[in-house]
Amino acid sequence: MPKRAPYGTWSSPITPETVVSSSIVFDDVLVDPITSVVYHIEERPDEGGRSVIVNTTKDRDVIPSDFNARDAVNEYGGAPAVVYGSIVYFSNLSDGRVYSVEDKEGSQPSPVSPEDPNKQYRYANFAVHPVQTNLIASILEYHPDQNPQNVVTTLCVIDTMTATRTGLVEGADFYASPVFNPSGTRIAWQEWYQPDMPFEGALIYIADVSIENGAIVLSNRTYVAGEKLKISASYPTWISDTTLLYTSDESNGFQNPFIYSTTTGSARAALANPIEQDFAEPAWYFGLYPYALLGDGSYGAFTCLPGRSQHFPFVVAQHLKQSGHNATSFVFTASLNDQPGGVLLCTLGAAPSFAPTYEYLKRSAAQPVSNDYISLPQPFTLCKDGDPNGPLYAILYLPKNPDFEGLEGEKPPCITHVHGGPTSMSTQALSLQKIYFTSRGFAWLDVNYRGSSGYGRAYIERLAGNWGILDNQDCEDAVTILGEERNLVDSRRAAVRGGSAGGYTTLCSITTAKNNKYYKAVTSAYGGISDLEPLAQATEKFELQYMYKLLGGSPEEIPEVYRARSPYYNVVDSSGVPRITTPLLMLQGKKDPVVPPDQATRFLDKIKEQAPNEKLSYHFYDNEGHGWKLASTIKDALKREHEWYVENLL
Repeated sequence: MPKRAPYGTWSSPITPETVVSSSIVFDDVLVDPITSVVYHIEERPDEGGRSVIVNTTKDRDVIPSDFNARDAVNEYGGAPAVVYGSIVYFSNLSDGRVYSVEDKEGSQPSPVSPEDPNKQYRYANFAVHPVQTNLIASILEYHPDQNPQNVVTTLCVIDTMTATRTGLVEGADFYASPVFNPSGTRIAWQEWYQPDMPFEGALIYIADVSIENGAIVLSNRTYVAGEKLKISASYPTWISDTTLLYTSDESNGFQNPFIYSTTTGSARAALANPIEQDFAEPAWYFGLYPYALLGDGSYGAFTCLPGRSQHFPFVVAQHLKQSGHNATSFVFTASLNDQPGGVLLCTLGAAPSFAPTYEYLKRSAAQPVSNDYISLPQPFTLCKDGDPNGPLYAILYLPKNPDFEGLEGEKPPCITHVHGGPTSMSTQALSLQKIYFTSRGFAWLDVNYRGSSGYGRAYIERLAGNWGILDNQDCEDAVTILGEERNLVDSRRAAVRGGSAGGYTTLCSITTAKNNKYYKAVTSAYGGISDLEPLAQATEKFELQYMYKLLGGSPEEIPEVYRARSPYYNVVDSSGVPRITTPLLMLQGKKDPVVPPDQATRFLDKIKEQAPNEKLSYHFYDNEGHGWKLASTIKDALKREHEWYVENLL
């Protein structure tokens, strides 16, 4: 019989060690178009946080222990490898060079990109030419110095036979998704320009390809889709030599599939009636392809958000790849809400039902704990009375532990999580970090505030000009509604936590927010933003002008807004009385290239100076960047955060 004990005080078998050891993170899935062999890339926190390419079928590492298959293009990276004819080509994080390695026991990688002693070049998102297979198209990011405003991004070609590099396309601020048609006579790519992010205004182009003197030469560059500032076109793939598939929010503000014909020079929606669901997520990383062509390319498998069907039990599906030439199956990474996910193979039956069957190629873990400890997500669409901006979305995880129940009449304390981005979303995927807390008697609340992705372009754009305001208000409203109206959590014992953009919202909640004493404890989990103006000068090129839309202009245009929305300048009010009174835990990587560590150090110094009685705890992690990769960090950060809530929330 369960024992009654106050929420938040329960013991649990889910330890920080469980969280680290029982959840493999898969960065990508690769399919060799010649051999149809499947590979995946998995993170190894216990091996210095490196990413490893694995032959999925044989469960064999392809790269030795001193290599790290990860890139830092746009700092977030993604798509660091490609496989062709049993040869794996990959970016190595430590030196930035591209290597090739044969998929056989004992094979050693060899560099195929030029020497780079000053580590000024980065490569990602490769495409092997299907005829001249020694030529690989790649994103190239050049860092002439430490100033992110001077970074130059282009498309290049690597000749793997000579370890040389030549330019291919230049002129845009950013590039992604180079892809050749089956005969290698055309190439498509995505490009975009500041201040756009790829999910705001991105364009797709194609060009004719010819091989001259062993090199790729482009001609007849042609616009396909997208519009600066207004329409995003993403994820191009060739169906045939003359037909291109991509996604765009052109028709109804939701990412839907489109088809372009080089014969007619025109595009059309792939669906007879485009639907109000997103068939693609924002491309924060390269390689997040949300669909796979199947058979001869006349049909395919697509993901969409939000959505689930009885035939597709997964709450997250990414990195979709056709499992071989003309195959009616595809591989992908998947997550569920009640058990570990993994790398899966889905085979579709015959038309018209296309009934799917699923096979795990590799699980992210064995079942780490009994289902008795796994709190299932409860999604909510919440409406605040009198709010003309429509609903907000939240996912609640209530405490669950077979050995305990709360005291009579007690409601659980609530940990409110603010996702990063801010143009991103919290999903319903099983997270042992969340279960670590819910199994100890805390409620966990994910808020997909206005500005989150997955609900169409209009929902994303509601945050434009309102960052630091609406996100804060929505998080507070979600706790209040679920606490006071739904009677599910104790809104008087609520904490807020988040990293990156979520860390910014978290710090705003105790400084610039109207009700800056709403929460009882706060955690800036990593990369918390405190001062917007210097961040607009020092963050990576990818997000350098992202804030212009989120805040309503550049620092030069609206300096007063940058100052008013910066926690750094709002530690005290105009009378010198401390505004910040909520206990704050601040965690930060010392090598964060996205949110520099001085965002934390300067803010902490300001608090010590102006609010010396503020309860603070903080820790800076060596060899960590924007988020945690090392097992020791993941465990230590989790312990610190748990202790902070026990001390300040209960």
